[in-house]
Amino acid sequence: MALVSPGVQVNVIDESFYTPAEPGTVPMIFVATQSNKTNGSGTGVAPGTTAANAGKPYLLTSQRELAETFGDPLFQVDANNNPVHGGELNEYGLQAAYSLLGVSNRVYVTRADIDLSKLNPTADAPSSAPANGTNWLDTQLSSFGLFEWNSAPITTTGGQSFGVKTPLVITDVTKLVGNQAGGAPKSSVGAVGDYAVRATNNVVKMYYKNAAGTWVAVGSTAWKGSWAVVTGTVSNPVTSGGETMTVTVDGNAVVVTGAADLETTVTNAQAALNAVGAKADVVGGKLALYATTADAIAVADTSGLAAVVGIDVATYYAPQLQISAHTSVPEFKATDGTPRPTGSVWVKTTEPNLGARWRYKRYNSDTQLFEAIPAPLYGSRESALYQMDRIGGGLNLIAGQTFVLTNSTTASPIEAEFTLYSRSVSGATVITGQAVTASSFTDGTTYSVDIAESDAGKTAMQTAVTVSFEADGAATDAELFAGAINSAGFENIVASVDTANRITITHTQGGEIEFTSITNTAMAAAGFTAFVAGSPATTAHLYNYNGVLTATNWMRPTYTASEDAPAALADDGQLWYSSVVDEADIMAHNGTTWVGYQTAYPSTNATGPIVSATEPTQQTDGATALQDNDLWINTSDIENYPNIYKYNATLGRWIQVDAGDQTTEEGILFADARQGTNGGTATTAPDGTIVELLTSDHLDADAPDPALYPKGMLLFNLRRSGFNVKRFERDYVDLNSDNDRFNDEAMADYYPHRWVTESPNNDDGSGRFGRAAQRSVVVKSLQAMLNSNDEIRDDESRIFNVMATPGYPELIGEMVSLNYDRGLSAFIVGDSPFRLTPDATSLNEWGQNVRQAVEDNDDGLVSFDEYMGVYYPAGFTSDNFGNNVVVPPSHMALRTIALSDQVSYPWFAPAGTRRGGVTNATASGYINGEGEFVSVALNEGQRDTLYSNAVNPITFLNGSGLVVFGQKTRARNASALDRINVARLVIYMRSQLNKLAKPYLFEPNDKVTRDEIKNAAESLCLELVGQRALYDYLVVCDESNNTPSRIDRNELYLDIAIEPVKAVEFIYIPLRLKNTGEIAGL
Repeated sequence: MALVSPGVQVNVIDESFYTPAEPGTVPMIFVATQSNKTNGSGTGVAPGTTAANAGKPYLLTSQRELAETFGDPLFQVDANNNPVHGGELNEYGLQAAYSLLGVSNRVYVTRADIDLSKLNPTADAPSSAPANGTNWLDTQLSSFGLFEWNSAPITTTGGQSFGVKTPLVITDVTKLVGNQAGGAPKSSVGAVGDYAVRATNNVVKMYYKNAAGTWVAVGSTAWKGSWAVVTGTVSNPVTSGGETMTVTVDGNAVVVTGAADLETTVTNAQAALNAVGAKADVVGGKLALYATTADAIAVADTSGLAAVVGIDVATYYAPQLQISAHTSVPEFKATDGTPRPTGSVWVKTTEPNLGARWRYKRYNSDTQLFEAIPAPLYGSRESALYQMDRIGGGLNLIAGQTFVLTNSTTASPIEAEFTLYSRSVSGATVITGQAVTASSFTDGTTYSVDIAESDAGKTAMQTAVTVSFEADGAATDAELFAGAINSAGFENIVASVDTANRITITHTQGGEIEFTSITNTAMAAAGFTAFVAGSPATTAHLYNYNGVLTATNWMRPTYTASEDAPAALADDGQLWYSSVVDEADIMAHNGTTWVGYQTAYPSTNATGPIVSATEPTQQTDGATALQDNDLWINTSDIENYPNIYKYNATLGRWIQVDAGDQTTEEGILFADARQGTNGGTATTAPDGTIVELLTSDHLDADAPDPALYPKGMLLFNLRRSGFNVKRFERDYVDLNSDNDRFNDEAMADYYPHRWVTESPNNDDGSGRFGRAAQRSVVVKSLQAMLNSNDEIRDDESRIFNVMATPGYPELIGEMVSLNYDRGLSAFIVGDSPFRLTPDATSLNEWGQNVRQAVEDNDDGLVSFDEYMGVYYPAGFTSDNFGNNVVVPPSHMALRTIALSDQVSYPWFAPAGTRRGGVTNATASGYINGEGEFVSVALNEGQRDTLYSNAVNPITFLNGSGLVVFGQKTRARNASALDRINVARLVIYMRSQLNKLAKPYLFEPNDKVTRDEIKNAAESLCLELVGQRALYDYLVVCDESNNTPSRIDRNELYLDIAIEPVKAVEFIYIPLRLKNTGEIAGL
């Protein structure tokens, strides 16, 4: 404000404009890593590796911050823990950034939206993680405590002792009679004498395969009848026909009379024996007696038959099943009161000495692991309450606690049946019925129900109490029923009626309540019905267990019994790199459509294409001669898989199929065609072995149109074949359409999901397999990020002046494009292939792109740009875990540039022995065909070849070590910008001039402003002369280049001409020899 009275007013006008300093070397590194990695401190997920943060540029200032954001760099290892050199799952970019942060304090890292862990090779299709809380009975690690008794004399090896039995575990219903989950095993399963555990439903049951080849439930009458209580010692005994012996079963005597032969003797006595619970048989020519329903058989030799057949006069006891802890050893010995025969079984319910241990597990989505849940075995739910919560009677148990109930269907005699029970909730047991109305109960009718309760510290239910009341046929009947319960004298049961007139019955200890109707059905009338999942009208925590209505917090959980952990349907977009090399589904064109190979050529190899590293001379059966059109996939050169050959019987030799020919009858097409021999079902994916596919003509609806291809052409079905990368597509099949590739078949009942090949074919149409398939998917993701990410194009808030994608030459073109989008503000560090050999021919062909590659890759170097440098070869170093690993050239070049800038300026060449020393690798070299690193010190001829192709060598120099020995850019023309130091000088000046000029925007376009901006530019150039960046310069900003027309367009021109300082790269030293004294004369 203007002064009114005397005073002083001071205004500060800031005219101290200057050009801010450059931030130094700030690289942007683009990386591919695993997803959801653990952070460096091991406390959680590294945020930079989540899908939500893919494509987000992170500015990192330390190695610790990088590890916390992206986790430690990971390198792939093989089965023997050896690093996979040049592997496609290695995190090269992250390792380069980590190394760079050892000498720098600012690096941008941006991660592509891909999970390298999903590209690990697997033979089987992957699935997604199961839902949290998914239950699993791990049948591979579970032990069932099954022991078989041997009653032979103690002097016999194994006699009078138990032998442990490992049962077959059946989890596949197709192995059960009728393909029913509750069926017995089929006769085709197992051998005589085997035991099996059926784990296909919630009643796990043990079976024994008897001498007749029949599976019988252990403990059942049929099982008892499978083991003789006694067998005679005389083979094929001879009788006179009058001898007898008496067999007494449960007080019922049966006289067995000898006949002409033993078989007739048995036949004559069988009906009488069966009537009393026994039977006889001839086993190995000897008489055997069995107790089926009886527990003992007494033999008396009334007139010599027992002596003739070799059976001692004695009482023989039936086979017995005992289910008990290891501390309760069965008394089956000959010296015990009731000696049991061979075949008796002890299921040991506790773990010591090879007893039962059920490996029950529950999935925790936080840890992403199946966590073990103890599952002890008990004979009743009440016993479980006693053992697991002796004081509280169930009140202290928590939801999820589990036990296994033995003889779970209460069969008599007991059988080896087991059911898992888990605690559904914690606390008291509470059941609530439906609202009671005037019509719920009948007026004047008496309702009686026996109610029994469990009690803490007791192993069995308490004696049932009869609860009775007479109904009024009114809503108040709810109060009458609840009052009758409360007045019955229960210790732990309380009944109440809520505001909705519903009866609630509570066991305050969290124990069991059993209800048995005596007269009429009080529980049903009150709206109590056994719980059915998904049915809201039923009563929670009320179950019908073996015919008894039971209120309990024990429920039968839903679980999967299997050797392998259960999993859910693969996520949409899930990747799968199939490691299978020897499965290839190849079809043939029959002139109309694609058909199975043996449909077209029936006499060809019965197992499909012969997959071998050596040339076959016979079909795979080793006996049949090679036939016309037999196929051979040569795996000797796995890098170029598949080399396919077709046998020509006329010529008697193999003819290679041109994988790049997709037009003639001798060619081959690579495409998705089918997943199995049919379209699958609504819930089951299509399937089929390679052998089955040979004679199947099924095609999926997305198979290539056969009308576009000639008869005789081959079709390599990528969907079913292995060694490539596939992506899972949910709801891929249009179920409302017909399959026009296969007889216009309706697809309504097809499996809706499919694996779709993700790895693209090569440019010539041949398939891409193995490492190349993996790589193509990673490259695709990186390219998508560079091409579409707006955040990395923000050149005002994200300032970086170097960029690289370590390990991926394929990204050079995308980085060049990005650099132009950002106004050529960064220098690009490019890589050469790991497997590029150092011979001059290979180097020259790659540098000159002799193979006509369409992008920078293993085949050729395509890109040219003045602001990009390429380096060769790879380096050898160690990762964060101490493993020796091979790293790309950019790994070394980036750190070398950063170190050079610390001791000089960007316009000094980051090369040579002064500023080009490599400090993050110990050797340079390449990866050979066997995947091994070969160290190489490039000779002068090799360096010349590289330099002539504008590729900068990294080599070992005696006395200097590993050195970057070149500083060329990939400039299109010979100019000052064909050197890295000049290119980086221009990048520096572009950035500085941009900052210098911005303060003059909106200033008057007159001589004062022009002189000011000219002076500022001259000051910058003068400083660069002093810093050895420029020889000379000229700045023009006056009326000569700011004409009236330009001024009228609000334009100001500042023309600058510079003469950049060049680096010494070639030193010539002529050495002249002179005669004695001649030099002094000069």
